[in-house]
Amino acid sequence: MDFEVRLERIGLSRQEATVYINTLKLGTAKASEIAQKSLIKREACYYILKLLQEKGFISETIKSGVKHYSAISPKRILDIFEDERQHKIETIKEILPELESLQKVAFKRPKVEVYEGVEGFKTAISNVLEAKGQTVYAYVPEKPVHLLPTFHPYFRRRRRENKVFLKVIGEKSEFMENLRKTGKKELREVRYNNKLMKDKDTLLYILPESILLLRINEKEQLGIYVEDEALAKFQKEIFDIIWKLSE
Repeated sequence: MDFEVRLERIGLSRQEATVYINTLKLGTAKASEIAQKSLIKREACYYILKLLQEKGFISETIKSGVKHYSAISPKRILDIFEDERQHKIETIKEILPELESLQKVAFKRPKVEVYEGVEGFKTAISNVLEAKGQTVYAYVPEKPVHLLPTFHPYFRRRRRENKVFLKVIGEKSEFMENLRKTGKKELREVRYNNKLMKDKDTLLYILPESILLLRINEKEQLGIYVEDEALAKFQKEIFDIIWKLSE
């Protein structure tokens, strides 16, 4: 088994791992003996032993005026990393408020993602399902729904499971009226605005901190996801005005 490789994974260099392992094999030894067994120069060995001492992997004693070195028990390595982990946690806790304040004042650029094709459309609309326990506001014409007849029932079921409530502005039709009748059961409220929505092929979902624009027709399936809280808030304000004007 290549112990050096394993020790490299926890942060030691290859030479540090080699010196630690050979010191462990020797028990207690002088630097020259460790250097000889490790096949490195004595000067380099002194330097590496010093690094290992700083990391807590090697201890030092003096016998008859000569320095001797011993490797710590392998079980102690776990304690070293646990202490280090705890120290890092405490350090982060101390500076966390300051770091968060820096993040708040930083200019946050909108995150934009573009999806194409039927599968891209499905991936894009999955963002709506992530708004678990929240209300999503949507403009949904009838035409795009019929272009993916098998996907629509799946989407409705997943949305109910995730408890995503939907407020929909759509066009008045027999199909949309059936959706309206099942609104309470399916966590959905529907209002009609034919002047705005009739014969459209574009959907718009307004999430708490983002918007999702979807276009689907026989020739094109496109999704544009924009993560920007200010934009989402603005679109929600427009939606509220149109909602009041819809029947």
